[in-house]
Amino acid sequence: MIEDLPRITPDASRRARTIARCHDRLAAQRRRIDARSRPRAPRTLAGERLLVVGVCVAYLIAMAADIVAIAG
Repeated sequence: MIEDLPRITPDASRRARTIARCHDRLAAQRRRIDARSRPRAPRTLAGERLLVVGVCVAYLIAMAADIVAIAG
């Protein structure tokens, strides 16, 4: 059965395409890693902090309202 299979020979164009695809994937992975390690913009960081503080304040107000409703 195996004897009937054709022998595979190296193909230079296929090798070049495979290497190019590998290089493209490695470059994309490098860009993703660099983007993650890049420091954030100060405005973005301040906006995120403001959003978290707003959610916390809303939660605390709702919790205080529940406590007043239970106690009163």
